[in-house]
Amino acid sequence: MEMVEQLVSRTDAAYQRWLASVTDDVVADEVVMYCRESLPERNTTYEIGEWLTGYLMIGQEGDRAFVLRCDGGGGPVFGVDLGGLGEVDLAVVAPVFDAWLRSGFALPPDPEPDLPPTADVYVDKVPVDAVQLLVRARKLLGVYWRFGDLRGLLAVQPFLAARSARLYVLRRDLEHAPELRPYLFYATGHGLEAVWPTGSPESR
Repeated sequence: MEMVEQLVSRTDAAYQRWLASVTDDVVADEVVMYCRESLPERNTTYEIGEWLTGYLMIGQEGDRAFVLRCDGGGGPVFGVDLGGLGEVDLAVVAPVFDAWLRSGFALPPDPEPDLPPTADVYVDKVPVDAVQLLVRARKLLGVYWRFGDLRGLLAVQPFLAARSARLYVLRRDLEHAPELRPYLFYATGHGLEAVWPTGSPESR
């Protein structure tokens, strides 16, 4: 307890004021911010002092911890995976605690996928009897394929569907067309890559 109190005394002044104002843990969406009574147990359970010496775990979202550096100089709020505790794993969640507090402990959005701005888009792996999927892809991509040609296109996959398509726009459109996600690919120097990679969240 004494060690945690020492760390608290060296944290951001805005955090110390907030901590003094709460008597219970605070839940904001999926973020749990710890009150003073919870700090010793949380920091001991996850061995924060051992893996991140000089840091204090102040909150948590699932398997992600939120920590402050306790050097008397304020500084950012960091997020870190509890399965990979180390300074190299720290990612900035907010520039200072006060800004995070004013945002309601909002988390930064997930990073955009690593896509080139534009690329040729191909259709591939559509079941040969799924003409209706091609009709939907036709509309989504804004291309003109004659209905009489659709079965022929299914037989020659992968086929070029759109040249120099804007991939970020297409990926955003796929948020509302989940049935097409497995079938749209873009050309790279080493083959075709999925516009919507497996494991992507349902939406941003």
